[in-house]
Amino acid sequence: MKNNTESSEKKKALKPKEIINKFIPVVLIAIMIVSGINTVLSLRSYRLAGAEYESLEAYVVPVTTEAQHEAYESEETEVTEEVDPYPDIPEMDIDFDALTQINPDFRGWLSVPALALSYPVVQGTDNEGYLNETFEHVRNKAGAIFMDSYNYPDFKDFNTFIYGHSMKDKSMFGTLKELGENPELVSEHPYIYVYTPKASYQFRIVAYYVTRNDSDTYKFLQKPEEYDAYIDYIEGVNELSGITDIDYREYPKLLTLSTCKGAHGTVNRFVVHSVLVSKEARE
Repeated sequence: MKNNTESSEKKKALKPKEIINKFIPVVLIAIMIVSGINTVLSLRSYRLAGAEYESLEAYVVPVTTEAQHEAYESEETEVTEEVDPYPDIPEMDIDFDALTQINPDFRGWLSVPALALSYPVVQGTDNEGYLNETFEHVRNKAGAIFMDSYNYPDFKDFNTFIYGHSMKDKSMFGTLKELGENPELVSEHPYIYVYTPKASYQFRIVAYYVTRNDSDTYKFLQKPEEYDAYIDYIEGVNELSGITDIDYREYPKLLTLSTCKGAHGTVNRFVVHSVLVSKEARE
């Protein structure tokens, strides 16, 4: 009887391989469920953030038409040395007071025509808060487009940094890397504009490249010699060719846009540098 019982128990016992074969489908199903939930939550997050920022566009009305802007750009090749070589800054009717009431951290409005990118810019007390908080202080992984907390809001620094997430739905700075993938975008629309309550700024795109989050790109410049070294550094890593007519001897202010490059958690960054070429004080 004992031998028969032992034999029966051995038949009932599952072998390790059989256990694994039964366990794998369960794990795969669990992964699919979790993945599906995350996808649904991400899509919901994208929609909510998109709706919020779309509603904010009601406070920004272009005054200069796209046709006029293109006309300005076409005139650039016809000017003489005595004429300002840069086109007029497109006029924007922006309700700065209303946007400031919504969020006192509001600093200005960013426009990158090459990418049809248009967002309000905020500035927190650190560089963490707006990573997962929208303009209207809603918790959302889309975050906000924000200026480095150490920068002056009126571009007094040698270099001003503006950050944004590279979202999968191409919102925020999700399209920024397209400048590197299609250099013709820069040729057709070489300018970045920032509108603040006190002035409008026109920056010319001069460089882009991929770097790390701890590279010299993110050094704050305090002395002219540091500025000179920084320009040499940019020229050494720049992937945008053909920009050779910028005079850095008078230390024109820089605007640097930065976003993640690659999978979530990556240390790689895609960076776009631009140089201030025109400024118009607001009445």
